[in-house]
Order: sequence, then structure tokens, then C-alpha cells
Amino acid sequence: MAFTADEFEFLKENTSLFLIILDDKGNICRVNKRCEILFSLPTDKIIGESIYTFLLDKDESDFKETIAQLSENKKQLKRTFGFATVVSEAILYIKFDLVYNDNKIYASGIDVTEENEEHNFLKTLSRLTKTGAWHYDPIHDQVYFSDECYRLHDLEPGTSLSMTEALFYYPEASRERIKNYWDNLIHQGIAYDYTDQIITKKGEQKWIRVIAEAVKHKDKVVFVNGSFADITERHNYLEKLKYNEETKRLALKGIRSGLFDHHFDRNATYYSSDLKKMLGLPLDKDFISPDLLQELIHPDDLQDSIKRHIKGLKKEGNSYLNHYRIKDKDGEYKYYEVHGYRKKDKNNRTTRMIGNLIDIHQKKINERTIAENQSRLLAMVNNGFAYTVLLNTVGEILMADENSINIIKRDFNVDPTLTVSRFIDVMPLNFKNTFAHEFNEALKGETVKKEIERITHKGSIQWLESKYTPIKDLENNINSILVSFHDITEQKSAELAIKQAHIKEQELSSLKSNILSNFSHEIRTPLNGIITISNLLLLGEENPNDRKKLATYLDESKERLLATINNLSHYSEIETIQKNLNYIEADINYTVETSYREYRHFANSKNLDYILELDESCPSAVIDVDIFHTAINNIIHNAIKYTKKGKVIVNVKAKKRSIRISIKDSGIGIGKDSLRKIFDPFVQESIGLSRKYEGTGIGLSLSKRYIEILGGKIKVISKLEKGTKFIITIPKKI
Repeated sequence: MAFTADEFEFLKENTSLFLIILDDKGNICRVNKRCEILFSLPTDKIIGESIYTFLLDKDESDFKETIAQLSENKKQLKRTFGFATVVSEAILYIKFDLVYNDNKIYASGIDVTEENEEHNFLKTLSRLTKTGAWHYDPIHDQVYFSDECYRLHDLEPGTSLSMTEALFYYPEASRERIKNYWDNLIHQGIAYDYTDQIITKKGEQKWIRVIAEAVKHKDKVVFVNGSFADITERHNYLEKLKYNEETKRLALKGIRSGLFDHHFDRNATYYSSDLKKMLGLPLDKDFISPDLLQELIHPDDLQDSIKRHIKGLKKEGNSYLNHYRIKDKDGEYKYYEVHGYRKKDKNNRTTRMIGNLIDIHQKKINERTIAENQSRLLAMVNNGFAYTVLLNTVGEILMADENSINIIKRDFNVDPTLTVSRFIDVMPLNFKNTFAHEFNEALKGETVKKEIERITHKGSIQWLESKYTPIKDLENNINSILVSFHDITEQKSAELAIKQAHIKEQELSSLKSNILSNFSHEIRTPLNGIITISNLLLLGEENPNDRKKLATYLDESKERLLATINNLSHYSEIETIQKNLNYIEADINYTVETSYREYRHFANSKNLDYILELDESCPSAVIDVDIFHTAINNIIHNAIKYTKKGKVIVNVKAKKRSIRISIKDSGIGIGKDSLRKIFDPFVQESIGLSRKYEGTGIGLSLSKRYIEILGGKIKVISKLEKGTKFIITIPKKI
């Protein structure tokens, strides 16, 4: 019971309780006389000692936690702790009532050693034997489990259960039978003892033995006591024994064999009746001469069998093995194996041999048939598809064609015919992306096709059509998957060629329309100007100023028509021009400045800032000045033409081995789609009759070809409405 400091003086000598006062660190402040039994020390020696000196190790942390709880909550607690006593050389378990008051812990305890030891014994025994106790209250329909029962069912301790809920842990087929046991127990008090299976909360299957007995009052069941015992290991062991015995019985029944016992000192052999019947030997003789057996061995096998026999008797160990064909009672030669155990004397000489003569004739025939069928199958596999692989249901290679085997050996240093190999571990990387999906679909019974592109080890592209075909056994169960790869490279190449031809046809059609539209416009417009102006002049325009203007317009139309024809001529004569180049070492500053001056009037007419930036080092390069001028002129002209306002900057910059010329404008820019084909002939940012700017679309293509002829490069950077920058790089020396 709990007590205060005032009560301590009265209680300490007049109670059988253990009375202790501790500080909040666990140090002993006062004890009564009875505590000398607990601490094995006189009372005055106990004062000042730490309680932890006497507690069992496993209880120290629990006692500290108890003090902490008392200090925080100042509530009364009940706890049981173990103490190691020196005098009695025993462990005492004391159940304490503990109270916290004025920074002191007041503890009164009673000896529960016997009760605790019995509880621990039962708890340990229950855990070791996997046996748990349970009770049932029929009035409230409530089942009470011990901790071991909860563990057996994979339930959290304290889970509330009714008998109906407990019944659902049994398989559905067992529930009616279990319920009958239960009804007989509740209504008639008939105890039961049965073995059955349960399925735990986690889905684990266990075998249990259940015992139940009713407690009656006035012939009515008022309580039920029972136990659960986990007998899963025992049940599985018995089933395994039963299975092994059955397997052994069937094996002995299925093997056609006979026992023999050969005595070397008498040169005679005892044959079992089964063996004598198999070979047609005399049944009335227990011992038969080995010479009689030799007469039955096939002549082609006799000499080799004798050699193996002599060698087998001399080898280390006690085992013996031989094989040959023997004529049976029907006069037919059949294959047999001889397995024996040799008994030896101190000189290591075989004196006796006991063993079996086993009929393996059908096995040999089956092996030969399998070998022949496998040879035929491999011939089909090696000549049917580009690659063929047979897999089991977990993806391991059972068989493969020679090409596949050679590739796996080469790329992975593995021979799948000798080492168990998963196909996914030895396949090309680009096969792995879809393999798992197709393989799983095939395991479901679906035939799956997939086209795959791969790069061969020679660097060429190969297209394969993979096909996953499920193979079923006689019971219609899928036991393997045949994965075949058909080479469709030629087919894919043909399809690609047709597609490219179609795209080219569309491009040519579009190009044709662009050419016709552009050139119709570029030739017709100046030609119409020439015709109109000529007619006006011929009709006798008398005003000198108007005649001068008409003459100027006539000259512009002539120049425009001539430029169009010259561009066509230049483009068509590129090959001829390339063969007749006139290379000289030219001052690039001067050459670019010449082109710049040609278009100053054009830029001024549009009120543009027209800027030239030359390199102070006056770089020179070996070029054909005419085609270089043409290339630069086209780009400068385009920059001015496509810029409504802002500026055009022409810049020359010398590098170590090359010269960089850039033409930058703030014009309309070029869209991404057009940027990819800006150097294609007869292409403009705006085309057709709806185009905003004049031109044939040849200029940039011609400039690119001329720059490349001079050994240089040209690239363009542009964004719509942000302007365009052309960068030309030419070598100083070719």
C-alpha cells in the first residue's frame, strides 16, 4: 500500500512489507528492518546505497522510467522488480506501490517471487512449445487469447475477438466441422481435441492442435478453457516423410532392376529372382557362374565391358560402374547398367561386390530419339530465322540457334549451352526496353510481334521483327516461350526508300511551284516594265523630264532582268566556274569594302544605318575575287532588302589561319523551319504570289557554293523579327 512519511515510523517495524524511501536519483534514504533480507546488508549499511546496485540488470531502465513518470505525473504506480540477494543466493521479485511526494519516492512492496516464477515459467514454456492458452465467455461471446495465441494468429496483443470472428481464420472448407465441435462443447459439454489449418492475419498458413474443455455450473457451460499449439513444423515433417516414402516406393516400382551378390573367392554370383527372370537365368540355382552372364553380353560390348570391369575393381574407393547390352529371355539385346559396392580386404583387393543390374534400354532409346529430334530441331532453328531462342517460363535459355550462341559468346563471354543464362542478361541493350512486356504477354498466352532496330558489331543497321510464341504442354499449360527474330532489313529499307521518294516528290513539286512562281514574277515584272516604257517612248512622250524618268525606269528593268538571267547562268555554270578559277592574294578589307560601296545607295534609300568595320591588320587571303564578290554581294543585298528600319553592319575580323566576315541586320529574321533550308536553291522566307519581297531564291544558295569552293564555311543565326547574322569564314591560304 502507499504511505506517507508520518506513517513510516509506525509501519516500519509492524509490517511484513518492504518499506523504502528513495530520493529522485534512486539513492536509498530509509528502509525498514525487513529490507535486510532484500539487500543482504544491515539497515545502517543500506542507507546511502543506490537502488540500482541491487536491481537485476534488465529492470534498471524500467525503474528509471518509473521514477521519471512519478516525477512528472505524481501518481501512484504499481511495478514489479527483481533483486539479486547474496544471502539466499536467489532472485526475489517484489511488487511495489510507489508514491512521489516532496522530491521523495515512497515504496511499499510485497514478495511475489513464487507467483512471478510460476508466471515466467508458464510464459517461457508457452513460447518454447508454441502453445497458447485461450478462454471463452459464452455470456458476452468474447474470446480471450494469451500473448502466444495472438502471435500464432499474427494479431496485435489485446485484439478483441468474438467466436464468429475467430472461426474465419480457418479455411472455408473446415468451418462447418469446427462449428460442430463448438456446438457440441457449448450445448453438451463435450470436450474436443482436433488438428486443422488456419490462415493468419498476414496470410501465412499454419497447422494447429486445438484442445477445449467446458466449465459447468448447474449443468450449464459458463466458461471454456482451451489451448492452441503450433504444430506446423511437425506436420510438415510428417508430410515430408510420407512423401519420401511414397516417392521411394514408386521409384523402386518404376525401375526395372535386380540385385546381385558376387563372391570373388568362389567366382560365383548370387542373383535375385527378379534379375533371373529378367535375364532368363535358371531359377533353381542360387549361385551362377559369371561365365554364364558373359555369354549373354552382346559380342560388340564384351571386350570393352571386361576392360571396364578390371579397371573398376582396381580404382580407389568402393563404388563400381559398368554398362553393356545383354540378351534377355526373349532373345532381344537390351542396355543395362551395373552399379555396385565393393568390399575389400586389408590388401585393398575386392573380395565381394553387391549391387544392382538396372534395365536402361528405354532410357537409351529415349536419349537417342531426343538427340535425333534435337538435331532436327536445331537444323530447323539454324535455317529458319535470323535468330531463334527458346526460353523457359523464368526467361532462361533452353536452346538457341548457332548465330545467337556465337553472338552471346562474343559479347558476353558466356556459353548458354553450358551455363544457365537469362536471356535478358545476354541480349543487346536496345532489346531490353520492351522484352519484359512482350515476354509477360506471351506467358499469358498471347503471340506478340515487335519491330526492333539494332546496330550490328560491324556498324551496319539491321531491322528485326521479333515474335514471342507461347508453347504449351499436353495439359495446355505454357511451359516455354519461343522468341524468333526475322530479318526485315530489306523490307524496311524498301519502305524507307518509298517514303523518302514520296517526300522528295513532294519537295520537288513544291520546289517546282516556287521556281515557276519566282521566275514568272522575276522575269515578267521587269519585262512588263520594259514593254510598257518602250510603248510610252514610242508613242512620243515629249516632256524631257518624263522621258528621262522613263529611260531611268527602263534601265532599272533591264538591269533587274539581266541580274535574274545572270543568277540562273551562274547557278547552272557552277561546275564550269569551279574548273576555271583565278586565285590571287587579295586584300580582304578592300574586297569587302568594294562590295559594301556597291549597296550604299540602296541602304541610304531605306534610311538604314549602314556600317562597315574593317580589321586594322589588313588581312589577305588567296581567293577568286569575282566569285567572292558575288557571294558577299548577295548576302549584303539580302540584308538591306529584308531590313525595313535599323541597321546593317558589315564586319571583317582576322583570325590566326582564317578571316571572318559577318553581315548582321535588324530585319525580319528567319523562322526555324525556313532556317533549315535557307541555303536550298529557289527558297525564300516568303514564297509564291503572296510573297512580300522580290528575288529568285538563288542568291544564298549560290553564295554558299562559292564560299565552299574557296574552302570556306558559312553559317546563319536568326530569329523572327530579331534580325539575321551571316558569318563567313575563309582560310588565308588554300
